[in-house]
Amino acid sequence: MKKLILLFIAFITLISLNACSDDNDPIFVAKADADGIAFTNSFAANYLIAPAAKENVADRFIWEAADFGVATNITYELQGAITSDFANFTVVGTTSETNMAVTVNNLLDFAKDLGLDGDPATTNTDGSANNKGQVYFRLKATAGTDGANETLSPTQVISIEWIETVATGTACPSIYAVGEGLADIGWTFKPEGELVCNNNVLQFKARFSAGNFRFFQESGNWSSALGFSYYTEEGYTIDANLTDAADGDSNFNFVGTPGIYTLTIDNTAKTIVMVASTNLWTVGDAVPGGWNFSTSTVEFIEATPNIWSADLVLANGVFRFFHEFNTWDTNNNFTYYEDAGYTIDANFENDGSGDANFKFVGTPGAYKLTINGIDKTITLE
Repeated sequence: MKKLILLFIAFITLISLNACSDDNDPIFVAKADADGIAFTNSFAANYLIAPAAKENVADRFIWEAADFGVATNITYELQGAITSDFANFTVVGTTSETNMAVTVNNLLDFAKDLGLDGDPATTNTDGSANNKGQVYFRLKATAGTDGANETLSPTQVISIEWIETVATGTACPSIYAVGEGLADIGWTFKPEGELVCNNNVLQFKARFSAGNFRFFQESGNWSSALGFSYYTEEGYTIDANLTDAADGDSNFNFVGTPGIYTLTIDNTAKTIVMVASTNLWTVGDAVPGGWNFSTSTVEFIEATPNIWSADLVLANGVFRFFHEFNTWDTNNNFTYYEDAGYTIDANFENDGSGDANFKFVGTPGAYKLTINGIDKTITLE
């Protein structure tokens, strides 16, 4: 009889527990990723940062997809903090992809939180330079939309160094590039060859081809040359695309892949750096290919330095531009060009979304769309 009573109590308890269950429980419960998630890219030993390069990508964080054991949407959140306990962290960004770009500007924000700066006149209490520090990153993967199933990556610590510079204002004069290695300029002084100075940094964009060139302090003055030997004797680190022509004029010799490059001479850091330019791609429901990168995606060719154009069919809808094929970002949206002072064709509007897409409100049809970074215009023909 005692066994029957115990069985009866157990049966009643089981019914009671089932009666208290929530009918709104999820259909599935995702398991935590058994292997966890971790960054798979290699990190630099030290990241140099400066406001002049704030738009540059410092590094692209890459990871393998998390596996929660169910077919559901996974959202990744990249978090950064100035302390290893992440007591106060910043969400650098969220994505459903398995990579995210971290810009120099992101690192500058953390540097400011650390109390760092690029002024050599300011120091730590012990007198040491206050331009170096560490930033901590981790990744959070979340399955579904209720946030109940999450996993965190191990912490990645990176070292940052704010390049110290002496303020020089805008007094730095322009210099001028001339030579056969500059395909659109040649051995004639042209406005396109001017390197404009901003805070002791000189820069221009040009089409480079195999050949020689050199810089001049004055336009049209052949005796004002600044050749390869001048910069090496001054201690400059020179980009590998450039070598000493070893001729009587001490020219630079361009030995890289022909194409359009931005050349930057930093007179404070004493570096000459070349960065290859890229074409643009447009993705969205207003353009061929829709919201996917594919063979139908329209490529905007930079046929002339700082001028991109393409023929395409536009429908009423939204789109934006991308610097890298198959890489999602919002760097080239409507707001980007608006903030840069571009005059944008009246057929385009800001769609008002968080991505600030271009919205085409004109008559659907075939057009030639041109982005002119020289005149700062976006036009339709």
